[in-house]
Formats: sequence, C-alpha cells, structure tokens
Amino acid sequence: MMKNRKIDFVSVFFLLEPLLDVTAFLGLGGTLSISMIVRTIFLGTLILFLLKKKDGWKEVLGIIIICTVLFGYSYFSLRQGISISISSTLKLIYLPVILLYFKNYSWEGDKKKVLEIILFTYLIIFIASYLLGIGADAYLETDGKSGFKGLFSSINEFSAIVVSLLFFVGCNLKKEKQYLKLIFLFILSIWTSLLIGTKVLLGGILFTLIYFAFLERKKIFFNQSLKVKCILASVILCGLLGGAFLFTKTRTYQNMKVQQTFFKANNIFSYNFINRVVFNDRLTFVKDNFDYYKNQSISRKFFGIGVMEDDVKMVEIDCFDILFRYGIVSILVYIGVFVLLVPWRKLQTESLISILLLLLISCTSGHVLFYTAVCIYFGCFSTFYKNNQKTVN
Repeated sequence: MMKNRKIDFVSVFFLLEPLLDVTAFLGLGGTLSISMIVRTIFLGTLILFLLKKKDGWKEVLGIIIICTVLFGYSYFSLRQGISISISSTLKLIYLPVILLYFKNYSWEGDKKKVLEIILFTYLIIFIASYLLGIGADAYLETDGKSGFKGLFSSINEFSAIVVSLLFFVGCNLKKEKQYLKLIFLFILSIWTSLLIGTKVLLGGILFTLIYFAFLERKKIFFNQSLKVKCILASVILCGLLGGAFLFTKTRTYQNMKVQQTFFKANNIFSYNFINRVVFNDRLTFVKDNFDYYKNQSISRKFFGIGVMEDDVKMVEIDCFDILFRYGIVSILVYIGVFVLLVPWRKLQTESLISILLLLLISCTSGHVLFYTAVCIYFGCFSTFYKNNQKTVN
C-alpha cells in the first residue's frame, strides 16, 4: 500500500510541474511562492522516504551535512539573509536528492505516459496563452529582440524542458507507431519555437528530426534504387536550401542578427561571433567572474561568492555558476552525483540521450543543473533501464 502511494505521489507531482511554473510566472504566493512551497515539500518528502530506506540514511546524512555547511556559510559568512540562504541551498541539493531517490526507489507507474502528458501540457499552455493574448514578451522593447514566453518566467528553463522531453517522448511515440500524435507534437513544438525565438528549442527540434532520419536511413534512402536515390538527394538538397532560407525569417535568426549588429560580430568564425551571437556574451561573463573569483579568500573559493553577489553577473552556464557561486566543494559534489547516481550503462538509448541533451544545454544556455523546474527530469530519465535490467524496488 505504501508502495502505491509513493508512486502516485511522484507521478502527481510531476504532472503538476507545468502548473507550478505558471503560478511562479503569475507570482502567486508572493516571495514565498506556491511553486517554491510545493517543490520544497516534495524535496522534504523524498528525503523522508530515503531515511526510511535501509542504509539510506547514510547517504542522506551526507547531503544534510553538506546542506548545513552551505547554509551556515551563506547565512553567517556571506550574510545573504535567511530566505536567500535557504533557497540557494535547497536549489543546490535538489538534483542530488532526486537522483538519490530514484537510485533507491523504483517508479513503476506509466512513466512514459506521465512525461508525454507533461510535454503536451507545457506546449498547449504556451500556444493557448499566445492565442488568448495573455502571455508576456520574452524581451524588453529596448533589447531589440522579439520573442514570446507565454505564462512561463524563464524561456531558458522552458526550452530545456521541452527539448529533453520532445526527444524522449518523440522516440517513444515513434516506437509505438503513434504517428498522428507524433506529427501533432512536432507541429506544436515548431510553432512554439517560432514564437519563442531561442536557439536551444529550434536546435533541439532539428536534432530530434535528424535523429529520426538517421534511424530510418536504410528504409528511406539506402535500400532504394539509384533513380529513387537521385530524386531523394535532390529533394533533400532543395529542403536544406529552403530550410536555410526559411530560417532567416524566424525570430531566432532575427535575434541573432540583433546580437551580431550590436556587437559588430561580422566574422562567423571569430571568437567575437561565437561569444556574442552563439553564447549571448556568456564567455565574457566567465572571464569577469573568474577575475573576481580568483581574488577572493580561500573560504569563498571553496564555498563560493554567493548567488546574490551583484559585483559580477551570473554566467548562465551552469558548471561555471556552480563553481563561482557555490564553490569548489559544490563542483566536486556534482561530479560525484553524476558519477555515482546516474546508471549510465543501464539506461535506454532515448533516456541516455535526453540526459546528455540536458547536460549540453547546461553548458550553453544554462538554467538546468540547479534549477528545480528542470533538474527533476534527470531523475525521470534515470529510471528508464534497458530491457535486461531491473529497477530498484
């Protein structure tokens, strides 16, 4: 009985995720938002389940010790205030606790269906908010960029969630031959990408489509006659040229042009172009943070300069933000988490690639590893084992 309640609890929480993000955008609950309260309760419940597991308390004790040290450092040394200290500490341990929970407990419900519903819910809320005119623009008018973020606070977090779920859900719909649902999913995703105007979401859609084409390469191309191959090659070439032209009409391209013009980054093979246009100036922030960080005290190097340090802007590349904001200790914790808690060799191909996509996004546009709305999906994907593997009960 307890086992069924556990599974229901996890599934219900994940299904609430899109709605929690909407409440965060609407500011429901003020400083102590509804989304923060619910996610904190969920985190605490997972810790309680781990404490009940035989020998689980040993692993949780390590997390609690790290949590206590980081909170004490943030509150007493950095003097960030109790609210910020609690929030920053909980954000950092969210991913380790999620992965630790799924290492010790199985999730035996219809996990694929849950993730499918989550993805469609995100996309439908986004499109509906656009059609009803109740969403918000992603950029300020003074930025010169255009984009729509709907009822979600962060287009980076939203894009990361959709990209990882799109690949995973899309692969499973393809396996199950639910082609109409798959086509509908891509229509919604492409529509969303055109509205939101980010490189990450558009790139994720293209990656998924290319992956599907690669899987079907023999059936589509190599098993065909020479005449058909020539026709297909011509169609593919025309498609690539047409796609390149259509790309210049998208908000993503226009936003890149704004960046290029503003920073005068005309050489696409230059560091200036890569930094200013591809990484949105994040590499500059890496240098600024490093120059500031290297002159700090030993304690600040080990435990970070704090999330509220305004002398330098956050990089928005997660590995650097963890290093500079949370310190060397936290980087080591995260390395240990991914080495010890992610069952890399046991994972299905789809779940493995989805995790790698999240890690890639964390290294480009960030907003993944210690952002609670996104990092929970590492835990989801880590539960999908190969057919010859057994999940933990």
